[in-house]
Amino acid sequence: MNLRTIASARPASARPGRPFGALAGAHRPPLTGRRPALYLAVAAAGALMVNVMSAGEPAAHADAQSTSIAAQLNLAAAKSDVAPNKAIRPLEQLAASRGERDADRTAAAQAQAAADAAKVAADEAARVAAEQAAAQAAAAKAQAEAAAARPGQGTSAASAPAGSYQDYARNKVGAGQFSCLENLWGKESRWNPNAQNPNSSAYGIPQLLDSTWAGTGIAKTSDGYRQIDAGLVYIDRAYGSPCGAWSHSQNTGWY
Repeated sequence: MNLRTIASARPASARPGRPFGALAGAHRPPLTGRRPALYLAVAAAGALMVNVMSAGEPAAHADAQSTSIAAQLNLAAAKSDVAPNKAIRPLEQLAASRGERDADRTAAAQAQAAADAAKVAADEAARVAAEQAAAQAAAAKAQAEAAAARPGQGTSAASAPAGSYQDYARNKVGAGQFSCLENLWGKESRWNPNAQNPNSSAYGIPQLLDSTWAGTGIAKTSDGYRQIDAGLVYIDRAYGSPCGAWSHSQNTGWY
């Protein structure tokens, strides 16, 4: 018997260093049986890495979106800050322009009102002056006619005083009293020698009644100068001065 052949014919379990008679099932499993488990482990590790990488991407994408939105919001805020200012300036200019137009209209209305008032005053002064001139002309005509019809009555044209009725009266009473006399007879007749009160016999520049005429010693006449003489006689006797007569007229409405 060849001892080498016998030794090589021993099962592996009976080799030195191993327990003799061990079961074949206790041997290391073949490599082909362990590969699927290894593949599964590698696949699980790869899936885990993919999940980790995928979880990181949305966060970075969200940060980028947040940054972009914030930038848009800042831009919108800047635009909203500027836009109202640009809109307010035209409104302020429009309000200022409207205020200027209103001021111009008010000034124009005031100027027109002042012009109208001045025109009314000028027209009234012209009317009064025209009436006085017409009255003086009529008085001079009447005086001439009366002198021609009744010689010795009234004042002849040759001896008639020169100047206006006011100048004649001023020379009679003086400048200090004339202002009162001018107001008094301006109120009574506007210095019209033909003025006739429709409710009484008051007549002429001084508006003397028929009974008052008789008391002056001067006959009732259309001669404005003689009317002034008669009126001054009456005022001197009743009130002492033209200013006294004017004061009474202001208090009572007559003299």
